[in-house]
Amino acid sequence: MNGPRARAIAVAATIALALSTTACSDDDPASATPTLEMWTFKRTHVAALQEVATAFKTKTGITVNIQAFTPDDVFTAKIQSAAQTKDLPDVLELHAGGEDMRVGGAGLLADLAGDFAGPGLDRFLTTTRQAGLVTEERKAKTEELKDAKVGTLYSVPFTAGTFGIVYGNREKMQAAGLNPDSPPKTWEQFLSYLQATTKVDAKQGGLSLGLKVSQTGFNWIYEQLAFAYLGEARFQALFAKDGQRFAAPDAVKTLELYSQLTPYWIPGVSALGIDEADVAFAQGKSAFNVGGTFTMAFLAQNGMTPEKMVTFPIPPPAGGKVSDLRLAALALTGLSVTSTTKDKAAAVKWVDFLSSAEGAAIFAKSSLDLPATDLGAQAQALLGPKLAALQQYFTGPKESTYDAANRSFRPPDYDEVPVGTALLKLSPLKEAGAAATGAQLDSVIAAMWVKK
Repeated sequence: MNGPRARAIAVAATIALALSTTACSDDDPASATPTLEMWTFKRTHVAALQEVATAFKTKTGITVNIQAFTPDDVFTAKIQSAAQTKDLPDVLELHAGGEDMRVGGAGLLADLAGDFAGPGLDRFLTTTRQAGLVTEERKAKTEELKDAKVGTLYSVPFTAGTFGIVYGNREKMQAAGLNPDSPPKTWEQFLSYLQATTKVDAKQGGLSLGLKVSQTGFNWIYEQLAFAYLGEARFQALFAKDGQRFAAPDAVKTLELYSQLTPYWIPGVSALGIDEADVAFAQGKSAFNVGGTFTMAFLAQNGMTPEKMVTFPIPPPAGGKVSDLRLAALALTGLSVTSTTKDKAAAVKWVDFLSSAEGAAIFAKSSLDLPATDLGAQAQALLGPKLAALQQYFTGPKESTYDAANRSFRPPDYDEVPVGTALLKLSPLKEAGAAATGAQLDSVIAAMWVKK
């Protein structure tokens, strides 16, 4: 999700120059009823943020003005120019665990550790809490953090999500004699659902996914499927330097399971981008679509409202190690206070309200993006049944939870593209069998381990 390294270095250089001439205004007396400015890179968040801002003003008297600058490169350029003209907003919504580190490391973000660290982060989903925290590992990987202090908190989690969510068209399921309120519990059951919907409509009853981005099949279906079948330790060994890899019999079995999707892909699926696949589903060109929790908002924008669909995670195969697959939440965006704000106390109060149960619920219901705030037992009451159903997949025992953010067991220079391309040749292209695909994946992973 983050921009290229070259762009990041250019951003840092521009920001550093601006900071050399920017005076801190924290000592200015705060207005009795201050007005805050907030920027986001997501235009789809503006209306929802404005709703929260209205509730916040009622409670505090503080006005918050929201502006969006899109796409990402325009947003980045806006931050650069604002740093030069000393006109940064009070609060920024940034990509979590990356963009916040670069902008913060360049000196533009306030340290929120004193406001949220420790118990203050307990309100968030466990796997998102440290997304905005400077760690030794992040310092080693991010040039802009070389002078940052470990323990600095540049952002708190705002939105969260995960990959591996299946969306089903309720009308198509009903037409095939399926009960939309009883989604498949196993991989085998899911295949039977696909069989039923394609029997009714061979061209528009199957599965869509943005396979033009080759790694989506690997990241959004295969990894969850393999994790559930093999269990955590064995799954991680697929990528280990000296572990049993994809050519081993049990790993080949996971590739065979994935290849069972081949008859059910919609026509032309390998040429569809991610947005194109989602639009195809929204337009009724497929009965099922795979995406992330964040896909719901995009589908709704294209006419596929939550009431028209059913959601469930990639179902685990029967006889596998995991029978109730859970998907750890990733922090997608974070909330940051700029170091040049004239009223840090008011800005922190706004961030606190946005990430509270009340503020997060208002935002989520309006935007259909899940909050990083852990709403627990309140989720259904605050979010409604559709969003609450998605958030429930984030919680479960570690041994049953696939964590897409955990890359510790993979090669240091792990590259998703060649791995995804190898799987694409298995399905839907049918250019290689499961055993040959396993051997190819082993070769690709081995090359990554020897790469300097």
